[in-house]
Amino acid sequence: MCSETNSFKSLLSCEYPCVCVYIQYVCMYVCVCVCIYIYIYVLFSLFCRAQHHKFASGLYNLYTCLSHCVCVCVCVCVCVWSQVRLMCLATQHGDLQSVCYLLKEARITVPQEPSNSNPAILAAYHGHGRLVKELLDSIPGPCLRRDLLNWMLATSCQQGHLDVVQLLVHDYDADAKDCAIHNDEFAVITGLPLYAAARAGNEEIARFLLQNGAGFSSYTLMDHPAFSKHLLRLKLQETSNPPSYSAPLMLTCRLWVQTVTVCWRGLQLPWLELDWFMDVSSRITHLDLSSNSLAALPSVVPWGLIHLQTLDLSNNLLRELPAAQNSQEVVCSSLQQINLSVNQLTSLAPGLLHLTNIQRLSASRNQLTVLFDIPSTTNWIGLRKLEELDVSDNCLTALPTAVMHCLKSLSFLNVCRNTLSSFPDPWACPLKQCNASSNVIERLPNTISIFWRTQLQEVDFSDNSLKELPSYIFELEAVVLLRLCGNHIATLPPPSKWKCSQLRTLDLSRNQLGKTEEGPKSRKLAFLTTWSRRDPDPDPVCPIEFPMILRDSLEVLFLNDNQLECVPQSVCGLHSLTELYLSNNPGIRELPAELSQLSNLWQLDTEDLHITNVPQEVRGEGPASVLSFLRAHLRKAEPFKLLKMLMIGPPRQGKTALVEALQTGRAAPFTPAECSISTSTWELDKPNEDTSGSRGKETGPRTSFRHSQVQWTL
Repeated sequence: MCSETNSFKSLLSCEYPCVCVYIQYVCMYVCVCVCIYIYIYVLFSLFCRAQHHKFASGLYNLYTCLSHCVCVCVCVCVCVWSQVRLMCLATQHGDLQSVCYLLKEARITVPQEPSNSNPAILAAYHGHGRLVKELLDSIPGPCLRRDLLNWMLATSCQQGHLDVVQLLVHDYDADAKDCAIHNDEFAVITGLPLYAAARAGNEEIARFLLQNGAGFSSYTLMDHPAFSKHLLRLKLQETSNPPSYSAPLMLTCRLWVQTVTVCWRGLQLPWLELDWFMDVSSRITHLDLSSNSLAALPSVVPWGLIHLQTLDLSNNLLRELPAAQNSQEVVCSSLQQINLSVNQLTSLAPGLLHLTNIQRLSASRNQLTVLFDIPSTTNWIGLRKLEELDVSDNCLTALPTAVMHCLKSLSFLNVCRNTLSSFPDPWACPLKQCNASSNVIERLPNTISIFWRTQLQEVDFSDNSLKELPSYIFELEAVVLLRLCGNHIATLPPPSKWKCSQLRTLDLSRNQLGKTEEGPKSRKLAFLTTWSRRDPDPDPVCPIEFPMILRDSLEVLFLNDNQLECVPQSVCGLHSLTELYLSNNPGIRELPAELSQLSNLWQLDTEDLHITNVPQEVRGEGPASVLSFLRAHLRKAEPFKLLKMLMIGPPRQGKTALVEALQTGRAAPFTPAECSISTSTWELDKPNEDTSGSRGKETGPRTSFRHSQVQWTL
């Protein structure tokens, strides 16, 4: 009681100056509650007494109860509102001490409904960073509403409080690009943090927001064009490059060339204006406009940027590039890399055909139906130096031979996840990587090994409709990775046709290897076949055979999800094999013992295989145990059921008595013996039986042994 009195006195003292003023509001709220109670009580009393109905007294009691309930509710609401009001007043005055008292001692909860009268928003409005942290820390992290944080961020941006903005973004993960204020489910543009900063003309806050994910909206660009342009110009990077050594001597005496790098990535720009960069367009070497909202480009981009070397337009809404009808309109002869991925292009711009120095072109994840829509009157000599072409994840049905055969320097080709029904005929180029997976290709051209025998290193034709593999696909001498999974392949070429001595990874999974005209065997037939193998007749020969040239190179082999009846015997000769996948081949019932000779094998996948020659408990211990078991079987090892025990100790210490007790279960009387060494044999009737469950019934030894014979040596 004394502590409460002292606490109340401290409120009235100058220790909490703002709270002294707040008590007046509490008194006023109490008076209002009393007046409301009296008014409701009198009103209901007059109403009930004026009635002459037989239920007048009941109504009177009902209305009396209601009046009490209403009064209590009003008192509670007024009390809560008064507490929040006290906190708002303390926040406005920056009274950290009073706010801490209300939060910790009075246990007032900070409301999370965003409004201009919210204490947290008031603290952000007045720039009280310590109050903002104190108020937000009082709310459990998972319960903190994002809209409250974003409203506070927009408010602090409007008022120019950089420290509060940094606190909200760094410590509380406020979204710098979200619109916090809504009116009837419609966003209020002033609630955008960047718009609020532009409206206040605060460059420092605007730059901080742009560095943390904020973007330009159309309203920001239109309402504050000068400020927006200034922010964009701040992101230009100028560098000094020496003049070319091939230039005349009089030109080398000039100042170094000032090149410009434009990096406007992830700014959500809805359009691009020439006024933003026109004065430096002749010096731009790198232009990054990726991750914006661009649906169109000015005609000068990219064809009119004379020194442009790299262009990144990925992650936009582009449906086409500006038109360039002839080579005279394309002056960006230095352009080397273009990224057009993740747009809405239906074909590549014909202007690209006039780029003579381009090396990398990426147009993945578009809507390409044709590679180039070339007018019949167009003459072009470009793309001769193109090294990498990526048009994956499109709708291409064919690759035009007239274009592909002009790519004389192509080393990387990615056309996966299209609808190609055929692969173009090979041509003279140093192709090293070819990815044509996830198409509908039914056959491969027969000249692959002629043009790319010594160049092609990685080949991926997985998830197509290949029914057979021509032998020339295995004549690629430099190939190290070959993926042919997910097709309809039933056989492989004979070993004599294989020339790929550098092959390390071969993926033949999800095919029809081992399929015969009889169809897959039933489980019962496979069971009978497994038992028939116990006969002296030789095992059936697997139609799949791998050549000996893979013995020292192949490391990973995928044979899972096929229709193999047995493990190919030639697999056991692949001494460099480290991973072998055999799962989901219902016909495989046995693992050849010769697999144990693969000393480098650490991954053996036999999932969903009903192996009969390896115990289940051994298979459950992993590939190492399986290989050890097969190795023992290969050596024709047999169980050795003999346990040898040597018992050593000083004389007359009970060694003989201990052995007698173990053998007979009875303690022998002490008889001194002069002999120091004796050997005896103990035969066990059931060496593998655990006798722990019958200890109460037998008098012999109660230890379970896995050996049938024990030799004692004393």
